[in-house]
Amino acid sequence: MKKIEEIDFEILWEGAPNGLWDRFLTLIHMNFTKYQITKDELIVMTGFLKRKSNSYELYTLKDPDLTETLWERMIGVGTISVTVDSHSSSERAGMKVYLRHLKDATKVRKLLRDAIEDDVNERKITYFDQV
Repeated sequence: MKKIEEIDFEILWEGAPNGLWDRFLTLIHMNFTKYQITKDELIVMTGFLKRKSNSYELYTLKDPDLTETLWERMIGVGTISVTVDSHSSSERAGMKVYLRHLKDATKVRKLLRDAIEDDVNERKITYFDQV
């Protein structure tokens, strides 16, 4: 059995929403949404009284997309959406996961895309499209 110190939990990136309202909430220490990308998973943590942590294995994710509304572009943030692969056996198949109002969203999207590709390659997973 591995000890907790031995578990490989390398965090590649972590952040929080950074829109105007989110900045205000952070200023008063009330922004409770956090995002993490590790080498194996995407983690979305939310909540104050009841803390919830949703974890998504990277190899089950696909198509990280970036959306920037006019207001987001004005304050230098963007929203990343990623789809849980429909070939996944989980009940989350086809679901969209959103990382909202991220600073440096273009860089985070590229990092997430590369991390997904690395995880798929490490696990030697191949996908076949149905015609």
